[in-house]
This record gives sequence, C-alpha cells and structure tokens, in this order.
Amino acid sequence: MTVSVAAPSPEFAVLGVTPDPFAATPVLRFELGVTEPSGREIYTIALTALIQIDADRRAYEPDARERLLDLFGAPERLPTTAGAVPFARVEALVPSFSSAGTCTLAVAITADLEQASARYLASLESGVAPLTFNFNGTIFYCGEHDRLQAVPVPWSCSARYRLQVAVWRDLIEKRHAASGFVRLQAPTLALLRRRRAERGLPTLEATIAELLEGDR
Repeated sequence: MTVSVAAPSPEFAVLGVTPDPFAATPVLRFELGVTEPSGREIYTIALTALIQIDADRRAYEPDARERLLDLFGAPERLPTTAGAVPFARVEALVPSFSSAGTCTLAVAITADLEQASARYLASLESGVAPLTFNFNGTIFYCGEHDRLQAVPVPWSCSARYRLQVAVWRDLIEKRHAASGFVRLQAPTLALLRRRRAERGLPTLEATIAELLEGDR
C-alpha cells in the first residue's frame, strides 16, 4: 500500500529590514524566514511577494489626516476610506533548506509622489506602516523516491510586518536630500520654463512656489 505524502506547506515571517547602502536606487532589504513543518528537503522556492500597506490598521494624528487628503478624502472620513495601498511586487529564490531557511526580499522604494505608497509614507512623521506580504510562486522539493516535485505556494501564505516610518524616511532623505518628485509632461515643463524666464526666477521650484502663493 502506497501512502501519499502531503505537499509542503511553508510558513513565512518577516524578521527585519535594513537599508541597502550599495544599491543604485533606494532599496529596503527585508529578511524573510521560512519554515516547513514536515522537515523535508526543499530545493528552492520561486517566490513572488505582493506587498501592501494596510492603512486601516493604524491611527492618525489630525495633521496626518490633512496630509492624506489626496489619498483618502476628507479627514473625518478616513476611518472608512483608508484601505490597502500597493507597496511593491518583488521576486526572489529561496535557497535550499530543510525545516527552516531564510532569504532576502529587495524592495525598491521611491520618493515619486505620483506613487500612492510614497504619498502615504511621506504624510507620516513617525510610527509604523503596517505591511502585509502575500506570497505565491512554486515550491520545488524532494518528493517520494527522491524525485523532484513542484507544487504551488499555498494561496493562504502571508506575513505581516510593522515597518518603522523612520526607516523609509531616513533612506529617502539620505538618497534624495529630503526632496520629492512629481512627473510633468513636456508641455507643462515648457510653460514652467517660460514663466521662470519671464519672472526672472532662479529655479523651477521657485516658479511653482510663486504660482501656489498666487492661489492663496
């Protein structure tokens, strides 16, 4: 009688995060722990992580509510409008292990304020950003009779992590000198350059500031 062996069912946990000091762009490296209770040999896991910010899992000071206006609407509505904000999609190969292993998820971050995640994190002065990591991919493991077998990562695999806002903010400030970014189309840039020349202003930022002052 042949006894069927259940497929691997790994469990994931985010153990910590550190800024990458050598990456060409700002990158946070999340250390990921993975366990497989059966103890069988896992050759590798081709892993994909979809990371989101769970904006409804923290409280907000009045000032932060005002800054989040463009994401969640009127401050008084934030408890009902705050939801999941996409943060990143990353891929990684989990090295071979039995029972337990680790890998690193390299997550590129941005100061581009067209990105919802950047606007959200830039609106917070302190505290944490609650993250959820949802995993999928393929597990390659040693099956019956030492045969290579492959099964999907179970849809239920996920992990939570509380990212300190200061970690994100410090990395952005070191790389971009506390500057934010907004993409503008060529016609808009041309108009800004023309107004800058007409007003004799020193920078495009000064030109935008003058326009905003005029709206007050």
